[in-house]
Amino acid sequence: MITIPLLIVILVCGSLVFSYYIVRINFLKLVDDKDILIFKSVIDILGRQIWIGSIFAFFFGIILAYAITLPIKRLTTSAKQIATGDLSRIVQVSSEDEIGALGKSFNAMVLSLNEHIIESMTGGVITINMNGVIATFNKSAELILGYNTYDLVGKSVFDAFPASGKNASLNAIIRETLQGKKTSSSREINIYSKAGKKIPIGITTSLLRDKKNTFLGIVVTFKDLAQIKHLEEQVRRADRLAAVGSLAAGVAHEIRNPLGSVKGLVQLLKEDLKDDDQKKAYADIIVKEVDRLNKVVEELLSFARPDASELEANFIQLNINDVIEQTLLLAEHDSKREKIQIIKEFSSDVPLVLADAKKLQQAFLNIIFNAFGAMEDGGDLTIKTSFNKSTKVLNIAFSDTGIGISDEGQKKIFDPFYTAKASGTGLGLTISHQIISSHQGRINVKSEMGQGTTFTISLPEKR
Repeated sequence: MITIPLLIVILVCGSLVFSYYIVRINFLKLVDDKDILIFKSVIDILGRQIWIGSIFAFFFGIILAYAITLPIKRLTTSAKQIATGDLSRIVQVSSEDEIGALGKSFNAMVLSLNEHIIESMTGGVITINMNGVIATFNKSAELILGYNTYDLVGKSVFDAFPASGKNASLNAIIRETLQGKKTSSSREINIYSKAGKKIPIGITTSLLRDKKNTFLGIVVTFKDLAQIKHLEEQVRRADRLAAVGSLAAGVAHEIRNPLGSVKGLVQLLKEDLKDDDQKKAYADIIVKEVDRLNKVVEELLSFARPDASELEANFIQLNINDVIEQTLLLAEHDSKREKIQIIKEFSSDVPLVLADAKKLQQAFLNIIFNAFGAMEDGGDLTIKTSFNKSTKVLNIAFSDTGIGISDEGQKKIFDPFYTAKASGTGLGLTISHQIISSHQGRINVKSEMGQGTTFTISLPEKR
């Protein structure tokens, strides 16, 4: 800043001193007294001009220096504050020259940076001005809610999410913050997407103010909790399975021996009865029910037996399509009897997976028989295999055209002893879930009442 006025002073003074020097040389050449007097007054005037010009040049230089360096200093200060994380800084631009253009470019960069940060956030972000008009709606909010940014920006948030609609809870929280200045932190509510899908979210609202503490609007941030809820349910299910497994291991062994004795004694009594004796029919029923109880005990032992090492010992490279084909041979008789048509949509590019063929057959059979039970008047069971090359995951989908499963039933479908059938044990799908989990896979269910059910098994590619 000091250099600029000094340069101006040097230039002005230099030009004036040069003029003074030229005049003085010519003055020394004069011999006429009258001319000498005239030139002397000119020299005095030049001397005064040198002082006046120097002072004027100095102050003009300072003003010019401030005019150039002050915007640059503001840019430097703003850049330092942005470097510390304050992205709210913008530069006041009051000129249209090169410095002004630089300031405008700087402000555009800050705004672009803010927009990029908002857009790249994994959670949904909605900013709403003090009048309730949506100002921004980031990409994550689009993905979660299914709305398009251009459909909502500039629209009243209370029109987008009316109090009388499914998103009344969201409307109430936004109204509470916008009108009552009462913020919320990580509140869990259910909202509905544009397609009507129910989504659990954690929502936080904050007041938006400027540096003068003037209220400008609110910021709404939310995160899809569906995956978290799913993981929590998996943990709860694992805890329940562990508890039931411990109980089942002890109970099964205690029940098995008395059942064997009951069955043996009933068969001995049966031998002493005549063929036309009514009691013989009762004995047959007892034997049949004992066999059914034995089956439950076997399933309990299969469920409770800690045979992870044995399972891994039986892992081999196998083609999942071949395993399904062999499983369908076991279910062929039942499918014909129940008038079920099996539709196979097998992908030809599925890779080999490392798995226990017999255990997978058991898991598949449980799902297939569950589907048969849901189609009392016959129907179609579509089995589709596919491979996702990006995630290296093999998917097997079993889709039936049965009666479907209620939302409450879907939450409990893999719980031990939960069944909607009068004759079911409620352990088949629980065991299937356990088998798939032991293969580091996942099993999910999607269903609509009257529209059928789809069980999807996802297995990681292992070589």
